[in-house]
Amino acid sequence: MAEAAFSEDGKYYSAITQDGRLKIWDTETNLIKNEYTPDLHLSSPPSCLQWISASQSTVSPQKGSRRKSISEETYYIALGTNTGKILIYSVAQNKIETVLSNETTQSGINTLDWHRKYGLYSCNKENQIYEWDLNSSSVRYKYNVNVDSKSKHGNNVSAIKIVPHMHHTQARYIVAASYQVRVWRLHYGEATVVKNLGHNAAPTALLSIAVLNDVCWLIEGSQNERLLSFWDVTVSEDLVPQQNGDEAPYKKQRRKSISKSPVTSNTPTYNFVLEDAPKIIDVDLKEDEGAMRLRLAAATRSGVVHYYGHMLNGSSTKPIKPSVTIQITSDDARPLPLQCCRLTATDLLIGYTDPPVLLFERVTPVLTSKTQIIIRETKKKQKQTDNVNKTRSDESKVVTYVEPMGGVVRKRATPGDKVEVPMEARLANLALDVKSRGKSAVSQNLTKLLMQGLHSKDKNIILTVLQNDDPAVAKRTVSNLPADYVPLLLEQLADMATRKTSQCSAVSTWLSAVVRNHSALLLATMGTRASDHLTHLLAMFTHRRSHLCQLLNLKGRLHLTISQRSTDTLQAEQDPVLAYKDTSSDEEMEAEAYASESEASWGDDKFDSEQEVPGEDESEGD
Repeated sequence: MAEAAFSEDGKYYSAITQDGRLKIWDTETNLIKNEYTPDLHLSSPPSCLQWISASQSTVSPQKGSRRKSISEETYYIALGTNTGKILIYSVAQNKIETVLSNETTQSGINTLDWHRKYGLYSCNKENQIYEWDLNSSSVRYKYNVNVDSKSKHGNNVSAIKIVPHMHHTQARYIVAASYQVRVWRLHYGEATVVKNLGHNAAPTALLSIAVLNDVCWLIEGSQNERLLSFWDVTVSEDLVPQQNGDEAPYKKQRRKSISKSPVTSNTPTYNFVLEDAPKIIDVDLKEDEGAMRLRLAAATRSGVVHYYGHMLNGSSTKPIKPSVTIQITSDDARPLPLQCCRLTATDLLIGYTDPPVLLFERVTPVLTSKTQIIIRETKKKQKQTDNVNKTRSDESKVVTYVEPMGGVVRKRATPGDKVEVPMEARLANLALDVKSRGKSAVSQNLTKLLMQGLHSKDKNIILTVLQNDDPAVAKRTVSNLPADYVPLLLEQLADMATRKTSQCSAVSTWLSAVVRNHSALLLATMGTRASDHLTHLLAMFTHRRSHLCQLLNLKGRLHLTISQRSTDTLQAEQDPVLAYKDTSSDEEMEAEAYASESEASWGDDKFDSEQEVPGEDESEGD
């Protein structure tokens, strides 16, 4: 079931929306060319689509023999509906030109396929394939490709693909993917299985055909599997019915196909592994110096595109990994999911979503690395679809009033001119409560101030912002900084890191915020000026860290020395434990007086003794 597809030349891309509308984008201008809503989209929305191209020859307006026939390609889109009808939509005239219907059945259309040589084929929910005649808007042949099986898997055909061949026969060959992938031969109303690929397909299969010379290859995948199988579905001579056995389409009841075992059964030549289930695939084969070069692109549900470049040489049982994985991200490191891809002659056409628009771009896969990250600047919303007047502010903080769009229109128009707004509405915009302001406004102001300083190289403005050593403020400010100013900020941080320690501390905070918020940008710009600044900062921090131990040792010795000197000073200024003081003059006088009295007493005693001695002598004489 194909709900989105590119045109044959890749100029247009069409998709069926969830509400049943058909949108067609011009891949060269990134604008919506047409938008069509079926009348019965609520009861019978489109279920699948298929591009159809027709060549129309016109005569040039020149006169005489100079008139030339000019061939122009006219594009149509076949829309299969749930009621069994097929709507042929003209891209040039933006309307339905033909409705193909079959009165015998009202079963919904599951899948469509068209080939310039074989025409338009459809398959409904009853596993009935119809071959349509676009000139008469009628069914040419009807084929039954239902196979009875006791398998628990569903038996509904989810995708068909026409297999081209070079044989001169009226038989047609179609790959039908149900619970198994089979190759059917359609010949005058009879369907016969000629090849069973021996692979179980999911209810939503993806098929793509690539032809080179007489070899035909099939890429088969599923929206529930992370694997693409590469099969050889070349129609050999033993699969072609005999010319004498061809039955004429005479009037009789068409025989139903009889279930029988496949004629051939093989294994896939190659298997390609994916990161996630594919959404859309495209394959291209070219002859390169006698060998076949394969180019394969697959857009996955995870929003990336896998590109494979491989030389077809024999077979391989080991799954082949992508040559490169392409991712799209915004300047603020926000992933932009890839929706579609298509191979061109030299490069790759991709389509990614930058809400609410779908953008297309041609890229050249870089096979030197496994992952290719492309950074694109996000575009501001230029339109508002609300009935209330909206204000739009730019970098200069100028408030402008835009005329309301009124409603959704099919062809997008540019916003209207400025209109007069009542004074009450203008005053309402100026009535701001300072206390109710959040942190986002502050971070926006700091971001604008930092951008102004980096642009003018004003050191005062830059230091005013970068000297704020708050991690939360640094994170909010750097997250809103555009990618163009990141190298300039790294240059200023490298200059500040060579200065005093207080500035180096703030540099660490801001550099951490830059690495956290712009890591994808820094990885994608390795080898540029930004990486040189990072190398300089890394060398500087490494150099500072190498001297950290020596500085700590010196700090410890200085602290010990200073503490010892302060201890000696305190000991010199302390009070003594024991203090000795000399005697005063009064105490000397008292001491002398005490000494004189003692001498006097000693003198009197001597005098008495001297007087007593003669008496004794006299008594002895007597």
